Amino acid sequence: MNKWLKLVISIAISAVGLYYAFGQVDFDALWFHLKSVNLVWLSIAIILLIFSIAIRAERWQLLLEPIKTIPFHPLFGATMVGYFGNAVLPFRLGELLRAYTISAQEDVDTSAAFGTIILERILDMLGLVATILVFGWIYPFDDGGRKIMIAVVVLTLLGFGFILALGRAHSHLMERLKKWPVAQKPMVHRLITIINSLVDGLTSLRATKHVGQIILHTIFLWVVYYCITYVMSLATGINLSWIEVGVILISTSLAIAIPAAPGAVGTYHAAAVYVLTTLFFVGRTESQAFAVLLHAVGFIPLIIIGFIYFLRSSVHIKDISGKHIVE
Repeated sequence: MNKWLKLVISIAISAVGLYYAFGQVDFDALWFHLKSVNLVWLSIAIILLIFSIAIRAERWQLLLEPIKTIPFHPLFGATMVGYFGNAVLPFRLGELLRAYTISAQEDVDTSAAFGTIILERILDMLGLVATILVFGWIYPFDDGGRKIMIAVVVLTLLGFGFILALGRAHSHLMERLKKWPVAQKPMVHRLITIINSLVDGLTSLRATKHVGQIILHTIFLWVVYYCITYVMSLATGINLSWIEVGVILISTSLAIAIPAAPGAVGTYHAAAVYVLTTLFFVGRTESQAFAVLLHAVGFIPLIIIGFIYFLRSSVHIKDISGKHIVE
């Protein structure tokens, strides 16, 4: 599919989400709820968000260790640049920008770094699967919701199983590819080298000595995400039970995975408004304010801090073109 067609479809999906969430809105009432937010709780949510990036950067450090030992701060900065890129670029190109940023700063192969980022996202999905299993067991989702969550669980476990199998077969597979006559051609040889480096990053979990720490970091990351959602319910004055907070976390996390405009604009808001109004019978205006503020907490601070790190780096947006990534 043409990338511009994908972009149009993504924007259309976001537009539908925004229409669902804000097609009926009382702007005066919405503004009243927005300005009534508890700034103390809002600040705590922002601090927790930045803390979650630190957890993510430390986990990335553990995943990269079999490839190269990298200090924490460059990884934190590159992660912030990645979030900035995801917020302003289509197709989640911030992930490529993040890989290029750390490779430019720490002389690690870009393809290997990108492989660890893919692995990291799969670990995130495993964390979401664990969250689904906990709250899906307790909360009575309807058949449609359960089917979606079952599909996410199955696909994630299959993907993780594929990575484990790839890790076992990696060395043997690369040796066979290198023996092909066509592999001696410069372009093919370069492609095989890139694939080998990418798979090294993707399967680095098998080579690390820190599997237990990586699992704990992933669990802790989702605990922090849960706390952010709960704190935002306190900030907006919406009374939610601990189970309802978990349901919102699952719904908004699934919404992020839907192809949409940068920053999951529209899909994120639609998921939050739907859950609050339909499942928990919260007023529509209060739900809209909650959706706006929860999204803003996870969006605006990362854009600002990520942009600062981006300006301090030697990386440019053009560096995420295919030519730069594979070099």
